[in-house]
Amino acid sequence: MYQHILVPLDGSSNANEALKAAIDLAKDWHASLLLLHVTDINQFGGYARGLAYTEVIASMRENATELMTRAKELATAAGVTVTTANLEGAPKQQITDVANDAENGIDLIVIGKSGTNAFSRLVVGSTTTYVVQHAHPNVFVINDIAED
Repeated sequence: MYQHILVPLDGSSNANEALKAAIDLAKDWHASLLLLHVTDINQFGGYARGLAYTEVIASMRENATELMTRAKELATAAGVTVTTANLEGAPKQQITDVANDAENGIDLIVIGKSGTNAFSRLVVGSTTTYVVQHAHPNVFVINDIAED
């Protein structure tokens, strides 16, 4: 059915559920996964760009690497072919750019319904909504599991 599945990850529980669903789909369809994390270094806007800024960005990059390593290990342990990409910029735009780039061959995006940045969703709308509206491949939106 689908051969190349894009899974955007941001460390949220909902993204983790999307990863689990994507792994199951990839196993069933013998598809490969492209796991994508976008570090939004622009979220600080015009704030001071001194040593503290540099340390925060370095920490964000380190967290992204750890997140992607764990996600790749999970998919690989399930027997799924996986590649990863860590990008920087606006998550909405980067996800749709990767999805729409013909060289990536993405034919399905599996994405969580909501992520980690509630403020961004309030001000500029959800990343998931943007991806659904602007990505060329089909988008499978995963709900987070309900807490007791």
